[in-house]
Amino acid sequence: MSDHSHSLEQPPYQAPTNVRNLALAFVGIGVLALGYGVATDAARGWSSGLIGAYYALSLAIGGAVIVSLMNVSKAGWGVVVRRVPEAMTGYMPVALVAMAAVCWFGMHHLYEWTDHSIVDHDPLLRRKAVYLNPGAFMTRLVVILAGWSALTWAIRRNSSQQDTDGDVKHTHRNLVWSVLFLIFFGLTMTFAALDWLMSLEPHWFSTMFGVYHFAGAHVSGAAMATLLILTLKKQGQLPAVNENHYHDMGKMLFAFSTFWAYIWLGQYLLIWYSNIPEETGYFLTRYEHGWFPLFGLNVVLNFAIPFFTLIPRPNKRNPKILMAVALVILVGHWLDIYLQVAPPVQHFAAHGAHGGHGGEPHLGPSLPVVELGATLLFVGAFLLVTLRTLAGSSLLPKNDPYL
Repeated sequence: MSDHSHSLEQPPYQAPTNVRNLALAFVGIGVLALGYGVATDAARGWSSGLIGAYYALSLAIGGAVIVSLMNVSKAGWGVVVRRVPEAMTGYMPVALVAMAAVCWFGMHHLYEWTDHSIVDHDPLLRRKAVYLNPGAFMTRLVVILAGWSALTWAIRRNSSQQDTDGDVKHTHRNLVWSVLFLIFFGLTMTFAALDWLMSLEPHWFSTMFGVYHFAGAHVSGAAMATLLILTLKKQGQLPAVNENHYHDMGKMLFAFSTFWAYIWLGQYLLIWYSNIPEETGYFLTRYEHGWFPLFGLNVVLNFAIPFFTLIPRPNKRNPKILMAVALVILVGHWLDIYLQVAPPVQHFAAHGAHGGHGGEPHLGPSLPVVELGATLLFVGAFLLVTLRTLAGSSLLPKNDPYL
């Protein structure tokens, strides 16, 4: 290892006490919010749990995509920031438990295809029951998340072992593991998005839904990684990180927010000009009952603000602007998931076996106190695991050949 890399070494990272306490407070608030939601309105409570669990999962899997792309493309610039997205993938086993718990216990409040009184009178849902049934659903969930967890664990282990023995074979192995992860992820992300979110509206379908969620996970993962890198730099960590790394992260945010918008628009236009009732219903639902302003805000937060803010080169190299854009993208990504989950669950609650009993059912957005509160549970858990994983190895990958 060069003298320069020796000069960059620092003691093992320890998260500031106030940061850990904040994450613990998030978990506590989230437990109360989720418990209150399930107790008072089970459909809203479990939909809040699904929003939060999937949101935190997308941050972790987005970090895995970033690490894998760095390894496959042999991106030397990323070596000094790689430990951050690597640490984000440490949340994957927790995400498996969280998603399994929410989907299992909340299944009959979330998914219309679990209601036999509806399925028995719906020829289409009866035909889809071979695929959309609780046993197959949970089996796919466990297989997909266990696969993601195992592959990301292998990548992290190889990376940390190289700190100890300095063997370049770990770099070569991680290239192979990263290729395997990207192939497995590319194949299974479509099944995951179809199962967990698209099947909330089982009559609707989109052939672009899987890649849409890939784009959302990548840009939100890049936003969280950028936020953590900038925070660590502010705390005096990551001494090798400079404006060039800010620029590269800024370009990643710019590129993938644009890619997200490209897929969003492509899906919208395909459905709009085909004008097939089974497809257009998805957008019509989000035009009505007060959802349309949030529908428009979704595009503003996830595309317009990041795109126009990050066009100038100096803005990509400004940590304050980057941090603000990363926060906007993270808020926008949450809104995107909220818009996919809340409307169909409301409709099912109003007209399914658990609803339709007295009074006019509530359809439309309301102040998302329960939804945001429940999300804090999973974001807090994500931060605690990420911080613990960061403390488990050097923030600088020692002995990496690209160092």
